[in-house]
Amino acid sequence: MFLRARKLSHRTKLTGFLTIAVSVALAAVFLVVIGVVRDQTLTRKFDDLERNVRRVSSEWSGPVSLIEEHEDFPHVEFTVFKTDGSIAASTVKKPLRRIEGKRKIKSLLYFGVKHGDLEIVGATSWEDTESGLKQLGLVLACLWLPLTILTSLVAWYGGGLVLQPVTELVRSADSLSSGSKTNLLETSDEAEFGALANSLNLMISRIRKASEVQEQFACDAAHELRSPLALLRARVETTLVKVRDVKDYQSTLRSVLGQTDRLTSIVETLLASARKLHPQDVIIDLEPSVREIVYQWQQDTGWDTNRMDIQTVTCLVKISQDELRIVLTNVLDNAARFSPAESTIIVRLTCHANLSRLTIRDFGPGLANGDQSRVFDRFFRVDQDRNRTDGGAGIGLAVVKKIIESRFGHVHFVEVDQGTLLELTLPSQ
Repeated sequence: MFLRARKLSHRTKLTGFLTIAVSVALAAVFLVVIGVVRDQTLTRKFDDLERNVRRVSSEWSGPVSLIEEHEDFPHVEFTVFKTDGSIAASTVKKPLRRIEGKRKIKSLLYFGVKHGDLEIVGATSWEDTESGLKQLGLVLACLWLPLTILTSLVAWYGGGLVLQPVTELVRSADSLSSGSKTNLLETSDEAEFGALANSLNLMISRIRKASEVQEQFACDAAHELRSPLALLRARVETTLVKVRDVKDYQSTLRSVLGQTDRLTSIVETLLASARKLHPQDVIIDLEPSVREIVYQWQQDTGWDTNRMDIQTVTCLVKISQDELRIVLTNVLDNAARFSPAESTIIVRLTCHANLSRLTIRDFGPGLANGDQSRVFDRFFRVDQDRNRTDGGAGIGLAVVKKIIESRFGHVHFVEVDQGTLLELTLPSQ
């Protein structure tokens, strides 16, 4: 029974609840009305009977006076008793019961009062009044059913109006799930359900954006990994076509090692972009670390030493060696990618007061003002159509910004006449 009730719609539940509540309330009200009317009518009848009996007692002068009083109150019967219980006079053949005070016996109302050596008792019928109360109850019972039905109809209609925004939201959600062109949830309500729709739309937008970024991430990762893997396979297959001398094998192994290093760099960059950073409290001197990383980068990329201008000073900052390597490698890769032939990359490390500043400058085409902030977004590319073999995954600078800001630093571009100058600042220790 309970499980069946749970499967009912909220509109049906609301209609049933209101119908039951109103029907019970109407029944209770009708019973109270009948009870109040009955008590008031009974009190009024007793008051009238008492007034008539007391008038008879005050005007008693003998049996003749009782007959005259009965003519004035034909709906009341009287019996006058003596102190010994004998009957002095009566308006009915069968004398009334000898009663003092008010009392209801079956369908008769009695009231008795003493007057000198007499006791006067009056009685009136309650049957007609009881019949009228029953008719009133029947009328109210006949009203109860149509009022209950009317309540059900009003509750059903009102429930439909109240839950209409929910129906609209469900319809919009079905459209979204079926792949229609509807972009967001829609509802005509501007109150609570409207606010709910706005919140859900914001969540849907964030989910869509996250899904797009995830798809783009997977696509970029596949493309970035495919190029070095293809080169590795081609070089190995070419080498295995025929027997070669030792120098050829060594050349192939060096090429394989270079592509392996590139794969390692790509994987580390992708992982650094995807995972949550947990900075460690490691303080290093940037001067030897920067020089070591730059030198290793030159060895890995084959960058001419004469095309690298580096000047450093001692700077103590809180950053790990691995984080610094990821930052510098990505920045230098970008600088080298856009540097013209025979141009130089300039690396400067300075320390002023509580701030360490590392700048990397190239003399390439530079960045438009609108792109200087967007290049730190994941997967953003200045030229979306350029060949991927000539560019990176579009996440290098995003990783750089993520690492530097996790160390309470700042990264931005500085305006220069030619090329780009990227400045990284970190708190000095």
